[in-house]
Amino acid sequence: MGKSSGKTTNAVNVAGALAQRPVSPRPSSRKRRVRLVNADPQGSAAEWAAQRSEAPLFDVVDHIEPTIHKDLPRLLAGPDGPMDDLVIDAPAGTGRPMTIPDGRIRITRSAILAAIADDHGVVVAPVTPSPWDLWAGDDLMQVLEEAWTFAGAAPRARTRTVILLNRVSTREASSDQRQVPKIVRAARARLAEAPLPLLKTVIHDRQDYVQAPAYGLTVTEYAPRGAAAAEVLALTTELLTVAGENK
Repeated sequence: MGKSSGKTTNAVNVAGALAQRPVSPRPSSRKRRVRLVNADPQGSAAEWAAQRSEAPLFDVVDHIEPTIHKDLPRLLAGPDGPMDDLVIDAPAGTGRPMTIPDGRIRITRSAILAAIADDHGVVVAPVTPSPWDLWAGDDLMQVLEEAWTFAGAAPRARTRTVILLNRVSTREASSDQRQVPKIVRAARARLAEAPLPLLKTVIHDRQDYVQAPAYGLTVTEYAPRGAAAAEVLALTTELLTVAGENK
């Protein structure tokens, strides 16, 4: 939601984690064909790609237009066949008191329509556990409500629109993973009445998320055994479950 919500970081890292997974568990299975669509005028995803010296894990294309849902066939097409996964980095906004500018909210609306029109599409709304993010979001909820009634919406579109607790401070984190930090418990309690399901995975504010983009890398490449990489892998697996793939 918010400008500081780290949505581009999540989009890049999930795209990377998807690209590192095989299409099926068979040993001979090929890697997934993944494309990241940069739909944000700020262009952070494109800047990340420009820093990269390694061979790309996934495609990055710019599509800063409010026609993503109409252009899906073209965005999904690839030289070796259709994309297995399309990750869209849409513009951010925080509802009250800082609304999404009208031109950008049209792009966000189009990205949401594109996701919910697919039988396996998932819309992720990242929020930080702060009063500003937890109390905001009215504008985005209005867009979501409109999208859910869209004639082209796939079944279960509501249940495939989820909240991600993001950029959570690690200060309260315990070495005992069974102990949930107080700030996370408070955020979950605040969001218990929200009309959207809350993902179990929590993304923390870790240095790997800051350092990896400087090299054009995802965290699963930069520090594959680090805590940030483990979070991204858990998030990717959970999103695939929401999408209906991990059944």
